[in-house]
Amino acid sequence: MKKKIIMLAFPALLAMFSLNSCVTINSGAALAEKAPVGPKRGDAKSTIILGLWSSKGRSNNISVAAKNGGITKVTQVEYIDQSVFFGLVIKHTTRVYGE
Repeated sequence: MKKKIIMLAFPALLAMFSLNSCVTINSGAALAEKAPVGPKRGDAKSTIILGLWSSKGRSNNISVAAKNGGITKVTQVEYIDQSVFFGLVIKHTTRVYGE
């Protein structure tokens, strides 16, 4: 009986892991409506492990991304999430455009 349960559980787990999304892109809303993309770009990145711990925590935000790109006037913001290892690790990027 145990062997039969294991034989049925393995394909179910395999299907569950293979149907998991590998990359998701979450494009954030612009701060200024119909604003052109600025000539400068700044990124702030962090890694989230198991949804419990973040490598940089609150350091991944719009103001840090703007500072990294030398931007004083932000025109657009974009959030990008990349799932790795079946969603156990997520690479989160806050990207800003401006002048």
